[in-house]
Amino acid sequence: HIPMGEVRNNLGKIRKDIPVIVHCRSGKRSGNMVVFLSDNGYDNLYSLEGGINAWAEQVDTTMNVY
Repeated sequence: HIPMGEVRNNLGKIRKDIPVIVHCRSGKRSGNMVVFLSDNGYDNLYSLEGGINAWAEQVDTTMNVY
């Protein structure tokens, strides 16, 4: 788990050999990070569509939406 503001300084901690799911509250910031990481040589990335809020509404309804 790397906060968005720290990704640029921690690229070496993000693996390239397994699928990586990037997530945020709504999916917009994670989509932007996927673009940034793709531009930096990553091809194993997935943005959680709709973010954590969509996950809470569609997959785990016990989670709070914020």
